[in-house]
Amino acid sequence: MKRDEVLRSLNELYAEEVEAALRYLHLAVTLTPQDREAHRAELLEGVQETLEHAQVIADKVLELGSVPRLRVRMELPGEAHSGREALLQAREFEGAARDAYRDLAEQAADDAALRAFAEAQVELETRHLERFEELIGEDETAEGT
Repeated sequence: MKRDEVLRSLNELYAEEVEAALRYLHLAVTLTPQDREAHRAELLEGVQETLEHAQVIADKVLELGSVPRLRVRMELPGEAHSGREALLQAREFEGAARDAYRDLAEQAADDAALRAFAEAQVELETRHLERFEELIGEDETAEGT
């Protein structure tokens, strides 16, 4: 494991988690009126969780003797989203996070603590993905009634 590579990966994950928080917030506030009540709380919970993940990652960077670097470049459209669209988008960025943590776990093969952290995050992101799959299924069922 090369320290510089791990730090680069951690800083990228840090940015991805902050971006995910912004995406969750944007999805929550751009839900169509008919879907707000059903999905807003879940999306706002995602804001809090991803910010917590970002803090943990920043702490890992500090533990490695570096200072977290945050590079966020994004533009989010000013358009309304149905609950289903929001859930599908959330599922997409949760999947990307899971994959990024898997990559970190592979990179950190020589560092048991960092590998354990990354593997725990893979498990957590997998649970988030399962939750969104469940919500998407419930949304489809509700639409079919």
